Amino acid sequence: MAVKRGMIVWLSAFATFLAMLSSFSIAVMVVNQGADTLVNPYILGNIFGNLSAGTYLWICITSTCILLGVTFIMAYRKQPPNPEIVKMFLKVGGNLAALRKAQEASITEVADQIEYGSKVNQKFFTKVNTDLEENGKETLALLAAQKRMIKKARTDMISTIEKKTDETGQTISADLKKERAELQEIKARIERIEGCMVPTQAELKSLANPEDIKGIGPSLGNELRGLGINSVGDFLTTDPAIIGEKTRVSQEMAENLQSMGQLMMVPGVDANDAEILLEAGIKSRKALAGQDLIKLCKKVNKIAKTYVDQGKISKEEYPTIEEVSSWIRSA
Repeated sequence: MAVKRGMIVWLSAFATFLAMLSSFSIAVMVVNQGADTLVNPYILGNIFGNLSAGTYLWICITSTCILLGVTFIMAYRKQPPNPEIVKMFLKVGGNLAALRKAQEASITEVADQIEYGSKVNQKFFTKVNTDLEENGKETLALLAAQKRMIKKARTDMISTIEKKTDETGQTISADLKKERAELQEIKARIERIEGCMVPTQAELKSLANPEDIKGIGPSLGNELRGLGINSVGDFLTTDPAIIGEKTRVSQEMAENLQSMGQLMMVPGVDANDAEILLEAGIKSRKALAGQDLIKLCKKVNKIAKTYVDQGKISKEEYPTIEEVSSWIRSA
């Protein structure tokens, strides 16, 4: 049916196209030769004979409009429903209705099962809550009994400890006093022994690097090695005039550095102690060995106090009389 209708529409459209071509060609002829020009159409000429160009133009235009209307009517006319398609839609509709009924029955069944499960779960949870309440009461009763027992045991324990403490407190107090007195005596003895002890090792060795002397940095150390001075011993035995001439430091600075090195080689004298001694005018071990203890302590204490105020040394590094005495003996 659709193929037949399509062929009719195609033929009608083709005839409309031919009529439009004829109308266009006659219109050109009318413009060029006039409307009274006689023409002999291919088909109508056999029936009506010769026709004027104007008359034939109106015939062609009318035919074109008629054929165009027929073509549109045939193309857009509503087709009668196909019985087979109608049957197919009816069958599909019936299947959909049956499927809908089956789904409704399935949903109803699932809803019934959910409602039943909900009732069963509600009963189960109600029973569980009841059991928990009963067990909770029993547990609370047991906890209360245990709490009373623990409180009683704690009271008894505290009472026993207090009694034992009262019995042994006086004995312990006497022993602590005795041990404290013994510790004080031992501490005093240790302090006297430490005051008399003299370190057997000096902080600075003769084979150490020149940079171990306070005031000699890496750059000056490299310059000294360029002069063949590779150790503290080499530095102390080199003429300070040569050092002042060949390096960045002056002769006076070289002498002070040599004095620093000599003093740091005295057992018990560190870099800070040597700097304090230099400030006090001690520039050699020989000068240190010939010092009066009391006079030197006065100078050292005055300088050390200034250093503590300036933050150069801490109070723990403050030289004591025993330390100054050991420096003089070791020098």
